[in-house]
Amino acid sequence: MIDIHAHILPGVDDGPVSWDQSIDLVKQAAEDGIRGIVCTSHVLDDLSQELEDQFISKFGELKQRVIDCGLNVSLWLGSEIHIHSVFDIKSKIATINGNGKYLLIELPLSGMANNAGETFFNLTVNGITPILAHPERNRIIIYRPEVAFEFVNMGVLIQLNAGSITGAFGRSVKRCSFKLLDHRLVHFVASDCHHPKSRPLMLSKAFRVVARRWGMEMAEILFRKNPLKAVNGEDPIVPAPVPFDKKIIK
Repeated sequence: MIDIHAHILPGVDDGPVSWDQSIDLVKQAAEDGIRGIVCTSHVLDDLSQELEDQFISKFGELKQRVIDCGLNVSLWLGSEIHIHSVFDIKSKIATINGNGKYLLIELPLSGMANNAGETFFNLTVNGITPILAHPERNRIIIYRPEVAFEFVNMGVLIQLNAGSITGAFGRSVKRCSFKLLDHRLVHFVASDCHHPKSRPLMLSKAFRVVARRWGMEMAEILFRKNPLKAVNGEDPIVPAPVPFDKKIIK
């Protein structure tokens, strides 16, 4: 499996606070069957040159420490950009693996950003595909999941958190996750890990849930095929979304 959303660089956001915690997360991933991780630390305000340099420096050291520990896990660099942040799409850390193709972006959890549609449109006209991080945790989408359908029709891709599928964020978030999966609106599942204990770097439990309910082919797409395509800058597998006014047949 490949994880495209993970907070594993130490001391740069609300993720791990030490190198030991960072390495523990990578070890956890390896034991869970994860073979690649995109380091996506938060960009909450301004994606400055100073912040970019900090991420790049920490990433280089983490790669070396992972090699020194003999861990068979590939690492790539990106970021998780808040929709209200100021950023240059040409930044080395703005897109996944610096490929200029996919940008991981998040909404506020408590409401909908007024500029969401405009931001997504501007990204797509510049040749960048927005990957919307954990929309199932957004208060508006929890009650109006059809908003996610509208975003996907604009060219936005959707990433769910593994913990949302397994119930780690509560019943309403899990229910929303299932609705988005039922309507074929999900393109990636990632850990969004922050800490080895409270927010672990694990995907296998969610993989089993998806495989059991939506089929092994879907699980392979969400956890392996599409994440690898995102890293490589290739076109993902995007199923035709099911409108919310149509009955789901299982």
